Amino acid sequence: MWLLNHHVDFTVPAASTIGDILKREGLVPDKKRKRRTPGNRQPLTIISENNQVWSADFKGKFRLLSRKYCHPFTLTDNHSRYLLSCRGADRESEPFVRQCLTDAFLEYGLPEVLRTDNGQPFAGTGIAGLSRLAVWLIKLGIRPERIRKGHPEENGRHERMHRSLKSAVKQGNIFMTMEEQQRWFSGYREEFNYERPHEALAGATPGTVWQPSGRHWDGRVPEYAYPEGGTVYRVKSRGTLYMGKKGTVYLSEALTDEYIMLEEQDDGLEAIIFNGITLAYYDRKTQSVLRID
Repeated sequence: MWLLNHHVDFTVPAASTIGDILKREGLVPDKKRKRRTPGNRQPLTIISENNQVWSADFKGKFRLLSRKYCHPFTLTDNHSRYLLSCRGADRESEPFVRQCLTDAFLEYGLPEVLRTDNGQPFAGTGIAGLSRLAVWLIKLGIRPERIRKGHPEENGRHERMHRSLKSAVKQGNIFMTMEEQQRWFSGYREEFNYERPHEALAGATPGTVWQPSGRHWDGRVPEYAYPEGGTVYRVKSRGTLYMGKKGTVYLSEALTDEYIMLEEQDDGLEAIIFNGITLAYYDRKTQSVLRID
């Protein structure tokens, strides 16, 4: 007001201009936005054979008689409905899921696709919704596939198995310790696979329809050789990609210390490729990542 009263020629800057000045001087804190996990970016695989698509999820926690929580992890083959794994844990964690998957891969071979929801540890908030678990799967030659948020029916076969498991647990099959509960889970899995006929299988049991994958795994993570035609970079700490004069961009912490390739496209963009899978595109003009998930 003093300026207006003593300098009639003074013009008050626009509110947006004042805001820009304050931001430039670091006087306006950045708004914290909720980081959302991306949904699936392509149509779900149409299931036609064994080991084409496996589904994984946690059924939902319940209390043992000791009042400790049990979180059942389940893994099924979508074509045959075969229950590959049913194991309880005291919490939902990436190491536990990875161990369950490792045991299944060693015993039964590798699927082409692993279908999950968008929760941890299956998905993250970086490009393509990558998590460390998803990066590991890609390196094994398994494509992570996620259903849309709020659409559990897209994993309907797995959800129906969950309903059967939940109903069975409620019928007096809750025990004192995790070891006792696991023995029951193992028995339930045998019953589900070899004693229960399924209408969708024309009355057959999953165990008579399913057979192990032909993609055997020896427990090693293979090295991936990128083809010629692009530039290979190593993702630095905290998921940052340094490209010299091209700029610096954030990709995903799940990709830290991994190698990606940038391959120029006809439209001037560059595809960001990890082990043969296009994760996003890089725009050189704006030095920004264009997400496709």
